[in-house]
Amino acid sequence: MKIQKKMLVAFLLVPTLAAAQQPADLITARSLRAHMFFLAADEMAGRNATSPEGRIAANYVAAHFMRLGLKPAGDNGTYFQNFDMVASMTDDRRMSLTAKVGGTTRTFQLDHDFFYFFVQSATPTQVEAPVAFAGYGINAPEYGYNDFSGLDLAGKVALVLDREPQANDPRSKFKGQWDTIHSYLWYKIEQVRKAGAAGILVVREAVPRRKVRIPSAPVNNWRPSPKIALADSRFDIPVFQVTREVANQVLAPTGKTVDQAQKAIDDSGAPASFDVPDVRVTMVKSFQDRELRHTRNVLGILEGSDPALRDEFVVVSGHYDHVGIVGGRIYRGADDNASGTIGMMEIAEAFVRGNVRPKRSILFAAWEAEERGLLGAFYYVDHPTVPLEKTVANLNMDMIGRDEDSVDWPTPPDHNVNMVNVSGTPYNPQLKEIIDSENRKTGLKLDYKTDAVDPESWFARSDHFCFAIHRVPMVLFNTGEHLDYHTENDTWDRINYPKMEKIVRLIFLSTADVANRPARIEFTP
Repeated sequence: MKIQKKMLVAFLLVPTLAAAQQPADLITARSLRAHMFFLAADEMAGRNATSPEGRIAANYVAAHFMRLGLKPAGDNGTYFQNFDMVASMTDDRRMSLTAKVGGTTRTFQLDHDFFYFFVQSATPTQVEAPVAFAGYGINAPEYGYNDFSGLDLAGKVALVLDREPQANDPRSKFKGQWDTIHSYLWYKIEQVRKAGAAGILVVREAVPRRKVRIPSAPVNNWRPSPKIALADSRFDIPVFQVTREVANQVLAPTGKTVDQAQKAIDDSGAPASFDVPDVRVTMVKSFQDRELRHTRNVLGILEGSDPALRDEFVVVSGHYDHVGIVGGRIYRGADDNASGTIGMMEIAEAFVRGNVRPKRSILFAAWEAEERGLLGAFYYVDHPTVPLEKTVANLNMDMIGRDEDSVDWPTPPDHNVNMVNVSGTPYNPQLKEIIDSENRKTGLKLDYKTDAVDPESWFARSDHFCFAIHRVPMVLFNTGEHLDYHTENDTWDRINYPKMEKIVRLIFLSTADVANRPARIEFTP
């Protein structure tokens, strides 16, 4: 009889204990580690964009979505959004930049005077055109600023400055010392291209913001590797970065130096663009071994429960690609970004297994080709499978598994064992309030330092930026650079899994909050 009573008590306790478990508790370090063991394995060969191993990673994510019963949000009833890319090697012998200044032709040297910017099309191109100084190459109506006003760029090479007006001035109308969307080349190239320019020369900063990092092993760009670009029209314009000395030679007929032209803008806060007389520039962009490749993003939807709100979407994302094998070294990409992909997968599972049906729908996305310039996410925002005007927020994860150890932020890594960086909130103060509130349940140290000044450009270094340029509220969760970043030492066994568990739980809770609140959060220019 006593035994029967004990069995009855134990039986009655089971549902009580199960009920006490919260959906966020379904996200565990053990499960994160298991996914990581697969995605960052040597056999996955670094998941290079468009590679066979990258396709395996995409299939792995799609299979997870299938098991959870998410609604396919790709092409033709699948989880895959397909698109084309071009892989090629740059032909450095034919890559060239020359300028005819008056009657004198000046020839510049690759990797000394000018530099190939890796985010552009892989289409061989030769441009020979006059030059216009287009200031910072910015059209920002929200700040009453337009470098293109009164300037005809059609068929010309645009000489533009890096960053944005008064970039280091806390009083700048461009959000002070924090760089807005207009500062970054991903956005700037497209604005200049749409203004009609035939080519772009970007003047490098006089003093680099970033300090020199000494990695734990050779980084992935230590040897030449194929360039991979979108096959469509985005970024389809030749882009070279040039030294200030080259810029001064191009501007010589105006009697102005690049420093003087920049100072005129920064002192007044107003555009000061002009045509450059008696100068023609020739840009030659050359490639060899070009190959068309097919690849894909992975997209799945958890449909919302509110008939009035289910056609609005919160996007939860991470990129699944890394940089592959270079010089026989496997760049495994555990932190960058198997961690973010796994975080996205585990959040989807917590919603489904925890039987959480928020009012709005959630689009779970694994992006391709982030390492090539956010290309999978850029393709998506140009070809969204759910309307961007119905997209209320993007919560993006990129490198959420390590302890920051950066020369730009010299905090010892043992002080970061419970810390996550949050970037992008100057545009999204309501999203910051949500994250701060939900963090009371997880107890992480939330570091917003890159929302004040951002020497490492985290705001523009991952896929959330593609949503920012469309004025969709967004945020990046990130644990910062470390000595193993983009080296062969970014391995599954070096991840801080207990911290990663807390970060992913926080993003789950924040996602649920955004998806359930009555009113949409706002993007604040």
